[in-house]
Formats: sequence, C-alpha cells, structure tokens
Amino acid sequence: MPNALPEIVFHIYPTDCDMLGHLNHATMLNFLERARWALLEPEVDVQNWSQQPVFSVVRHVQIDYFAQSLPGEDLRIRSGLVEVGNTSYVVRQDVRKVGGDLKVAEAMIVFVAIGRDGKAVKVPEGWRDMLPRWPED
Repeated sequence: MPNALPEIVFHIYPTDCDMLGHLNHATMLNFLERARWALLEPEVDVQNWSQQPVFSVVRHVQIDYFAQSLPGEDLRIRSGLVEVGNTSYVVRQDVRKVGGDLKVAEAMIVFVAIGRDGKAVKVPEGWRDMLPRWPED
C-alpha cells in the first residue's frame, strides 16, 4: 500500500447517500474530483484558472468498487500520477475507510490537455510535476 501519497479525508453525511443508504456514485465522483483539486490548489492559481491557455478535460473514468460506504464513515483518498503521454495523462485514486483501511474503491481517470480552441495539445512540462507520482506496485 502506498504511504507517500498525500491523503484527503471526507466525511459521509446522509445527504451523500442514495435511497438504499450507501454512498451515491455521483458523490464518489465528487469526492474524487475534490481530492484532486485539494492537491492542485497549492500548485495553481485557482482564482484565475479560467485564464489558463491549456485545460484538462476528463476523457475516461474507470471506477471499481470493493465495499459500501455508509453515513458517519470517513474515507481517505490518495491520488497520484500514473502516466503522462503526449496529449493525455492518467491519475489513479485509491479510496479507503479511515480506521480499518478497508479498500472501498479505486479509480483511473484519463485526462486530455486542450487549448482554448478545444483541440488536444501537448501536456505542458510543468504539469508533469504538479501531482505526486503513484508508487510502483
């Protein structure tokens, strides 16, 4: 289990859950995105984000679920850069319950760098160091 990755913790409230009482899939996507932003905020100018010449857009999301999450529980999310291609990069995220370390989910998200015209562009060099690297398994 990787220990060097920064951790972001989220508390699950009843409003985060579906009618069956477990964490809603859309809320999990939100938690994953918020965890990525928490890592980026110290590295980028969030106030002027819309002025950037290059943006990231999600191309593909793969999430595997291993256990349910319930109201009152806390989840720890770790995020790391897995791979950088010419115009895309892949981020891996690991979700575990705080306290017992039970793995709840794992996600792989493929992003594409796009210019202001909406076309794919080369991933900027500085982006390669913004997120921590996912340790080799």
